[in-house]
Formats: sequence, structure tokens, C-alpha cells
Amino acid sequence: MQKLALLLVILFIGCSKTKENKKNEIKPSNKITETVKEPIRENIIQIDSTKTIDSTENKLVIDSMKINVLRDTVLKEITVNKVSIKKEGIKIRPDHVAWDVLTKKYVSSKGKVNYNGLKSELHTIDAYLLHLQKTPPKNDWSKNEKLAYWFNLYNAATIHLIASSYPVKSIRDINGGKPWDQKFIKSGNQIYSLNEIENTIVRPNFNEPRLHVAFNCAAVSCPKLLKGAFFSSKLNRQLTTLANAWVNDPTKNKVTENSIEISKIFEWYGIDFKKGVISFIKPYTTIDIKENAAITYLEYDWKLND
Repeated sequence: MQKLALLLVILFIGCSKTKENKKNEIKPSNKITETVKEPIRENIIQIDSTKTIDSTENKLVIDSMKINVLRDTVLKEITVNKVSIKKEGIKIRPDHVAWDVLTKKYVSSKGKVNYNGLKSELHTIDAYLLHLQKTPPKNDWSKNEKLAYWFNLYNAATIHLIASSYPVKSIRDINGGKPWDQKFIKSGNQIYSLNEIENTIVRPNFNEPRLHVAFNCAAVSCPKLLKGAFFSSKLNRQLTTLANAWVNDPTKNKVTENSIEISKIFEWYGIDFKKGVISFIKPYTTIDIKENAAITYLEYDWKLND
């Protein structure tokens, strides 16, 4: 009886401890659970109720979408630009830098030309003339843009003509004495002679008597060749400088108050000096030329300006 009572006490104590142990059992907190699950959640993106996708793949999908959007934008921009170009046209202007560099290298400050040096640069002159052929004047060009183009084209073509035949003693040794009638200068779809550029295109269409100091005939008596190219932005200043140098060169023009001995150019192209020869000369000299001063013309020296 006492043994039975002792056994019951032992069983009771064991059951109590078991309940207590279960009561005090440590359970994982929600915080720990969230911490464990968070990295997994970061790598899983819910696409819809049935599909998930890894974030790396998702990034590729997004990048692909961005590329497609960019591509569509670029294609749209190209289409718009094509329409704009077709509608308005491309405004192209010639670049005279190559000719500027060549003349500054081979033309002296006095206008003497190193044709032997230019002969070694014929490929460069060819390239420049081809460039001018592809960029002919357009109706929307300014007067100065057109003049700069024709002056540079004429002079580059003249230099090319002489350098190709050099050594020669005079430009008149070329093409049977008629180099100005040779049609070899290309501009757009047209082929011109030197005479056509000067007397058919420029002289009749531009009210600019100073053109005679711009066109260079490669002769000693000709106004000196510009050391550099003509540029529309400074054309007026360039023409004034050349005209001043020409009028005051005693080998080409001799000016006094009562008489002037001047270049044959004034006689050949007298119609271009609408206000008269004396009126043209006066702004470039400090000599007070009388209105009734006697005018004579000097013989023209056709020797090459080398």
C-alpha cells in the first residue's frame, strides 16, 4: 500500500515537469522567421498569381524593354529627320581651308607664286577642285558666299592649269595662247572655261568692280594673287586690301595729280567702273587726282608671276 502511494507521487511529479518543459519550450519568433525569409523574398518577384521570376532574369527583361524603347525612339527620330531633310534640303557650304593653306605656303607677300612647289601638290589642288565641284553655289547663298566661291575656283583652276604644264614662261604658252577659253573647270553638272566664270557668271551678275583684283591671270602685270583663300566673312576687307595694294604698286599704276598711267585692265573692262576710273582709284590713294587728269594705259607684261 505504501509502495503504491509512492509510485503515484513519482508519476505525478514526472507529469508536472513534462508539462512545464512543454510550456517553457522556445519557439522561433516572428522576427527571426522574417529575417530568414527576407533574402528569399528579395529574390522572388510576383509576376502574377501563378508565376514568379528570379530578379536577375527580371533585370534582363527590363533592360531588354529599355533597349526596345530606345530603338523605337531612335528610329522615330531618324524618320523625322529624313522627312525634315527631304522637305528643307541639306545646306552645304564649301570649305576653302585647303586652298587657304596652299596659297599661304606657296605664295609670297608680294604675290610671287612658287609653281614648282604647287606642282608637287597637284593632288591637293585636284581634291579641292573636286570639293568645289560638289558644292556649287545655291540660290540661298549670300552675295559674298557666291563671290568667294567663284574667286577661289577661278584661281585654283588657273594655278592647276599652269602647275600641270610648268615650267612655262607665260600662261599664254598654254592651249595655243588661249588658256582662258579651255573648258575644264567643273561646278555641279556644268563645265566652264576661265572666261565663262569671269565674263558670263561674275561680271554680269555682281556689281563689284573689285573683282578684277580677285581674279588672277598669273601674269606680272596682274594684281597679285591673294596669299590665302577668299572667305565670305571677310571678303570685303580682302578685296579692299588687294585693291589698295594694286593701285599703289608703281609697277602697275603710276598716279599723280594731273596724270595717271594705269593698268590695261581699266581699259579692257572700263564698263565695270561705272563711276569712272578716277573715282575708283581715289579711295585708295592720298594723292588728290584732278578730275580732268590725263589717263594713259601701261603695256601689259604677260610673263609668269613666279
